[in-house]
Amino acid sequence: MTRRRTGYPFALERSFYRSLSKIIRGWSKTAQKRINVHLRQYVKGGTQMLADADNSDDPMWTKYVQQALVLMSADIEAQQSDQDLENLVTRFVISVDNYSYNKVVHKKGITTMKVGVNALNPLKDSPKLREYTWGKIVEDTNLIKSMRGRFIDQLKADIYRNINDGGGISDMAHAISKRTGMTLRHADLIATDQTGKILAQVDKYRNVMTGSTRYVWRSMEDKRVRPKHRELDGKEFKYDDPNGGDNGQLPGEPIRCRCYADPID
Repeated sequence: MTRRRTGYPFALERSFYRSLSKIIRGWSKTAQKRINVHLRQYVKGGTQMLADADNSDDPMWTKYVQQALVLMSADIEAQQSDQDLENLVTRFVISVDNYSYNKVVHKKGITTMKVGVNALNPLKDSPKLREYTWGKIVEDTNLIKSMRGRFIDQLKADIYRNINDGGGISDMAHAISKRTGMTLRHADLIATDQTGKILAQVDKYRNVMTGSTRYVWRSMEDKRVRPKHRELDGKEFKYDDPNGGDNGQLPGEPIRCRCYADPID
């Protein structure tokens, strides 16, 4: 079995995904609870349809369905505040940034940074790094909020479609499970993609700050590596070369890329 290379923070990526998956499964449980409690009585054996509301025994049932879905949406949104999501992302971004710092310091053999009491360690912190990491915190928080919004909107559409198709509670439960699976896959993409992109930029900053002008493209050397990146593995490139790497992109920058740059002194 090939041992995974250690220049990419795989454990941090998986930890971020697990945090996202826990949140998403919470959304799923909330949706299932609302369906079971508030919609079961309005789906009569899977035969009642929204279009038939005026002819049903209870002409108000369509409004009840709509109200139940509004409450479901509110419950899902209330599970995490914007600050909760920002705190989660902040921990993730800082962890990747710290991983980069420790990796570069170890690679360069730097044991101490000579800075005064009020001086700034340019490899650990700088206005440029702060601006970049804060931008990523805002971006990734918005990615999760957008994912939540799509989950809610698409799930509501799924439920309406199931009712109009004559589906019952079990069909709605299946729709929730399917939508949850799709959202989990999206979360997995976010975790991998953002880990690689953040690492690429903070590594580049620190490597250039310590005198590197070139790097070697390193892949994870496993079956998930795309053919193009398998070809790039081990090849040398110059930083800021618009034709270098993957069409000018650093290792980790292409979507869902887990490659990383190994600096050359």
